[in-house]
Amino acid sequence: MQDKVQLSVLLTTHAQKPHFRELLTKTTEFRIPGLEIIIINDAADIETSQFIHQTLNTASGERIYLFEHDSPSGRGNSLNEGILQSTAPLIWAPLQAERLNESLLSESIKRYKSDPTAVWVLDHNLPSTAEEWINAAIEGDLPDDSSLIWNRNVIRQNELFFNAHLENLHGAELALRLSRHNAWHRTDPFFVVSENSPIHASASDVREFIFSSIRISERAEEQKTLMNLLADLKSDESVVQSNDDLLVKARQLLSQGDANKSLDLVNKLLKKEPDHYEAYRIKIQSLEKLRRHVEASELKHSLHKLENRSKSQAELFHEAAEEKKKQKTDPDQIELSIVIPTAGRGKSLLENSLIQLSDVVDHNTTELIVIDNASIDDTFEYLQQLDEDRFLNIRVITNPSNRGFGASVNQGFEASNGDYVLVMHNDVLLNENTIPVLRSTFKNQNKVELVAPKVLNEGKETAASDEEFSETDIVDSCCFMVQNRSGFRFDEEYKLCHFDMEDFCFQILNAGKKVMVANRAAVQHIKGKTVDMMGISMVPHLKWENRKRYSEKWDGDPEYSMPNQGKHPDRFELLGMPENPLQPEPDWVHAVQDYLTDEIKTEILRTDWNPRELMTIVSALLIADEREILRTLEDRLDEIDIPPALLILFVHYYFGKNIYSRCRHYLDKAGKSHPVFDLFRLKIHVADKETEDAAPLLTKLMERYPASPDLFNLAAEIYSQTGDQKEAESFRSMAAQMDPYRFSSEENTVEFTL
Repeated sequence: MQDKVQLSVLLTTHAQKPHFRELLTKTTEFRIPGLEIIIINDAADIETSQFIHQTLNTASGERIYLFEHDSPSGRGNSLNEGILQSTAPLIWAPLQAERLNESLLSESIKRYKSDPTAVWVLDHNLPSTAEEWINAAIEGDLPDDSSLIWNRNVIRQNELFFNAHLENLHGAELALRLSRHNAWHRTDPFFVVSENSPIHASASDVREFIFSSIRISERAEEQKTLMNLLADLKSDESVVQSNDDLLVKARQLLSQGDANKSLDLVNKLLKKEPDHYEAYRIKIQSLEKLRRHVEASELKHSLHKLENRSKSQAELFHEAAEEKKKQKTDPDQIELSIVIPTAGRGKSLLENSLIQLSDVVDHNTTELIVIDNASIDDTFEYLQQLDEDRFLNIRVITNPSNRGFGASVNQGFEASNGDYVLVMHNDVLLNENTIPVLRSTFKNQNKVELVAPKVLNEGKETAASDEEFSETDIVDSCCFMVQNRSGFRFDEEYKLCHFDMEDFCFQILNAGKKVMVANRAAVQHIKGKTVDMMGISMVPHLKWENRKRYSEKWDGDPEYSMPNQGKHPDRFELLGMPENPLQPEPDWVHAVQDYLTDEIKTEILRTDWNPRELMTIVSALLIADEREILRTLEDRLDEIDIPPALLILFVHYYFGKNIYSRCRHYLDKAGKSHPVFDLFRLKIHVADKETEDAAPLLTKLMERYPASPDLFNLAAEIYSQTGDQKEAESFRSMAAQMDPYRFSSEENTVEFTL
């Protein structure tokens, strides 16, 4: 039986990265009975999201809950969501807690339970009057959220909420509202309370404090004083400008080429918040614009230390470089070649992968080959730095456009010097024994041509076996090893993704060789992050096209004939569906059309079909483009739940015919059941030149899929409609860069190798 929940810890991703990581790591390791941890990922960056999932995969607590937002809602709204999800009487929403002590926290919980106090304040005194609260907010004398513990059993339910309009000091503003009618108590902390970074309220925050003070004030004289403060606030230059305003203005100045003024603004912010992560990043960019590369380089080291206090990425790579000889290793000494393709915005994933890789390989006998498929972040500069540091004998192949996984791996095969070649995705983390176990498989098993480790997708095993080795037909492309002499290559006709790994494995099996899984080797895989950023889930027809190619290549042209017996839907089921429903084989279409005589059409229309039967018939009619009878049957679908797969076909079908009213009908039924539907909503807005509706939807989708060629192409069309041809051409180029097969008419296969 579980212990009764006593304390809910609310962690939101608005905390600075090093503080958030430390809080998440520490609290999920605690064994305190009755501890509940609620994590709100408020659309954090990929690196933070990845860290959360990796941490939760190894956490053993039973009351750890994660809630994730597709778009940011702010700390206030996130904390309110946490309150709704929490069940404990005590609530703590820290932003930082250096040297957090488990035993002290456990003792504190016992103390708080026995005292009916609304608010405990750790190592701080709260102001008394409203004017003192306002002044304390301006001067940075109020405790941050970490130093406040709330007792929901004492606080009125309608009063326990955080102000969503604040930038900072959400807890202090709540304490202000509760202070008039609730008791608060100062107590000893269970962590080191930081005194180095006082939080000064922004102008908008001070305004919210004044509003709250006015609402709870019961004296006319005090209310008048507060109203005067509010009137003076607009012209009071002593109040610090909003952090967000400073950052927005600094970014604008930087984009306009005024790096000096941008630098002045972020320096102003950093005086107030020395560890402000985003201000650091803008300062680095400003310095580099001003060609002050030495200062920028030093700041990069500081930024890395801020992200990871134990050891920065720069230090790790520097150590790796120092371990190597000053001269590049002789190719004859290379035993293992590691091939990693990367694309889109994959730098943060690649960094994590290489840090782990550096710890588990022999630096003297290993070479790293990275194929950069026209990344649109700063991957190119990052790889240049690794090359200068001679990290793992690195060689970089830079493609001016995205050639896809299979073609990239082939480039890596051709460039490899090692006896063995390990292929990895850029979001894979190797364990210490992965490589030795994979290599030993070739020595211990006969006819093995490819071996893969056991894959833990975000900590969860995809397969389990008691045997040391398992034969299989297909393995995940995220990590596998072959011998360099094998001669097998990926079929590059599969283009960007889908079925290229199935084809590669079948080549091996067809040659009488084996594909195996080494069950004692394991890797962690943050599944699909790179292709997710590219928005591949929004374009399922890419998978259908490759599936059709795979089927035709290995099974030959399919033969279709309509069965002679059975009910109409049963016959359609036995006929089977085309591999690519958007491009059905002519024989399949003829089989359906020949079957649909006037008599059979009449029978189909007059029969009362059950939902399964109806959807089977409709699917066949839709793919065969039998719109006359299809349109009559469609009305019956309004009364049943249509699965996303059929809705996708309907939307594709009517969009291809420019019948947007029917598209919208099925998009309304689809809701948010699949990412493809938002893409088609955007396509329709663009086609109808509804720029005001298209722009916000495009922005929302770009936040979710920042490397999507489809979105770049639609952005180009929007800019073209507004007359900004220069910006339109820029986005068209990016679309062609990310997917030259669909968005570029020119073949571009030039390679650059470092």
